[in-house]
Amino acid sequence: MKNESAQITMTYLQVIFDRSADGLMICDAKGKILKLNKAAEILNGIKASDVLGKNVRTLLKEGQIDRSATQEVLETKRQVSVIQTTPRSEYTLLVTGTPVFDEKHNIAFIVVNERDISLIEGMKKELALARQESEKIKDELTELTLLELKENNIVAQSDSMKQTLRLALKLSAINASNILIQGESGTGKGLLAKFIHKHSVGSKKPFIQINCAALPENLLEAELFGYEKGAFTGASEKGKIGLFELACGGTIFLDEIGEMSLGIQAKLLKCLDDHEIMPIGGIAPKKIDCSIIAATNRDLEIQTLNKKFRLDLLHRLNTFPLLIPPLRNRPEDILELVRITLKKYNKQYNRRARIGYKAFDMLQTYDFPGNVRELINIIKQAIVMSDRRSLDDYLVSTLSKTKPLRTKMQTKTEDSSLADKIWTVENEILMQAAMKCRTTREAAIFLGISQPSVVRKFKKHGLTITKK
Repeated sequence: MKNESAQITMTYLQVIFDRSADGLMICDAKGKILKLNKAAEILNGIKASDVLGKNVRTLLKEGQIDRSATQEVLETKRQVSVIQTTPRSEYTLLVTGTPVFDEKHNIAFIVVNERDISLIEGMKKELALARQESEKIKDELTELTLLELKENNIVAQSDSMKQTLRLALKLSAINASNILIQGESGTGKGLLAKFIHKHSVGSKKPFIQINCAALPENLLEAELFGYEKGAFTGASEKGKIGLFELACGGTIFLDEIGEMSLGIQAKLLKCLDDHEIMPIGGIAPKKIDCSIIAATNRDLEIQTLNKKFRLDLLHRLNTFPLLIPPLRNRPEDILELVRITLKKYNKQYNRRARIGYKAFDMLQTYDFPGNVRELINIIKQAIVMSDRRSLDDYLVSTLSKTKPLRTKMQTKTEDSSLADKIWTVENEILMQAAMKCRTTREAAIFLGISQPSVVRKFKKHGLTITKK
């Protein structure tokens, strides 16, 4: 009976050995292969008849395996697990060698278990790819967030505009204050300010906008800081809350800050330094808590040289500068702007107008002194005034009359300020350097100034090297 039971047990063990999904191998105390199952043959890409009786060291020398758990068990006299690759199969194996000791604690056999971890490795690669894809999706979601600006005619197909909008998103994410947006008239500075507010922590709070050039000094001061009862002749008997107070927790946007008088600039500087305001006629300051975004189409550095803008205020406002490049320096954005504008006004005026290559090519070479605002007006006018479905002839005629490729110098009036003329002349010279030179070093030689000065001036004017 005992012999019969032992025979049944051996049969069971043999079946388990042969049918195991894991590769199983038995080696002797010297590393000679005594037995292996079918799974081990498949996983290693070998035949039992070719390796039985061979030493694992021989398999290593022949390059049939790149690492041997059996050999490391013999060297360490303990269980060892290794990652093994076999050239004859596409599997990556987790191989565990377990020593079996005799009565004298010497190794009698080594049982080797091999498991395919190619799937795990594949999963790791898939996980890495998934993470990369996740980052890509996150970037795309950021881009999609940026695309919300298209509803307001701000498009970012060009690298320069994408960079500006990415910075704007970063600033909104940290609820930054003292942001200075610079750019020519019509580039969308107000829309960018609203975008920053919309994605900030205080997005549910007020967004207060005021054009500093639209009001005389005394009215602007009253609007910004408010006034107390009876502060001046004609003042409301109840007094008035200033815009800084109304923007509490939100954002106040000071458009055309370059037009602000020096007197109000001094009060604004104190407001930025102390986070408090003094209403007209007031005797006690009031604390304020809002983000401040300013915008200008002027060169404030030149304004400071002409004593029209305080240098200390410029430094305070310019904590986070954002530059919106002029449309003529980002022709990649024109096609998308045209598409969005066509869609909007075709719907508004119940038209199905379209623009062909002829007009589009001309739009891309047009200088757009009025930037995005001018482009929108041109397309809108063409949709309304043209009787044809194709707007090409109307646009070509209109753009020809307004002289495509006008320079900024040609668009300036004779009564421009000295600051405007300096800006214009500098811009013209820098544009020549940008078109003729391949690098900022070449531009520095061309202009006769240092390379850092070139980089700084290019950034200020929204220019990039165009010659490749």
